Amino acid sequence: MNRKRWVAVGLVVLLLVVYARTDVNKSVSAPEGLSLLTSKAFRTETYKEGSGDNIALIRVDGTIINQALSFSTDPAAYNHQSFLQQVEEAFTRPDIKAVVMVIDSPGGGLYESDEAYHKIMKMKEKHNKPLIVSMGSMAASGGYYLAMPADKIFAQRTTITGSIGVIMSSYNYQELAKKIGIQEEVFKSGDNKDMLNPMRATTDEERAIMQSIIDESYGFFVDVVSQGRKMDRQTVINLADGRIYTATQALNVGLIDGIGDLDAAIAEAGNMIQESDPNVLLFKNPPPYNMNWLLSLLSPQLDLLGFQKDMENIVPRPMYLYHS
Repeated sequence: MNRKRWVAVGLVVLLLVVYARTDVNKSVSAPEGLSLLTSKAFRTETYKEGSGDNIALIRVDGTIINQALSFSTDPAAYNHQSFLQQVEEAFTRPDIKAVVMVIDSPGGGLYESDEAYHKIMKMKEKHNKPLIVSMGSMAASGGYYLAMPADKIFAQRTTITGSIGVIMSSYNYQELAKKIGIQEEVFKSGDNKDMLNPMRATTDEERAIMQSIIDESYGFFVDVVSQGRKMDRQTVINLADGRIYTATQALNVGLIDGIGDLDAAIAEAGNMIQESDPNVLLFKNPPPYNMNWLLSLLSPQLDLLGFQKDMENIVPRPMYLYHS
């Protein structure tokens, strides 16, 4: 074993000690031993102490994407699996009477945004708890998508929201490759097997295929907004040309319900459960560098986070993402 791996082993041992001494709430369904080896743990702390019923406070910060390995040192950064678990915990716990979701995100992956949306919808329909959304500096595209199950949506007066639409982009560096003498050889089973190949121009047929995918995904977004905001579908289409809205503009066209800060959203959640002094519990992500990350350094066979797989599959894909 080389020096690098001995260092990694030492870090693993150290992290085991740290985890053993850390008070972290585990998933109800995850065995305690397994929770040390996964990123599905989360913890709660009191955000605002009150004498009344509990309200859960869940945050969506950053790009909504399921990145198996994140090098962010910010523990508040979006963690897809942790978020899904937090939603389930907040709605299933009988001592929690309402949920406030803070969204500060430009959106993200189409799949992740839709999965999170359906998770919220499923939990809300099953447990019938009030859900209030509080928008931060930005709740655009997929960030707006996640707000659609809410009973009420508040934005701060400087919030940017909207950007209802889908985007997918690629690069064409064919001319650059020619200049530096790089030539690609492709063997494929069908004409469209290497769509969006950056080493050649996109064909008309490929453009039509990709546009059909974008159009279908756009239709999903329009339907979600139409249902969530109780709007006629054509009205949503008129608003959903990809543009962003200020809070005032969004309020005027019915995309949000009010302009106010997080305290206003919490107060509204309290009103909906007839509670004047709620106890607010903040759900927090696990630490950013966990057991999986260290184990993945030891061997490709122990790459529990699938880092190699992620690196091998960096390809263009449809996104519910605000693109500036």
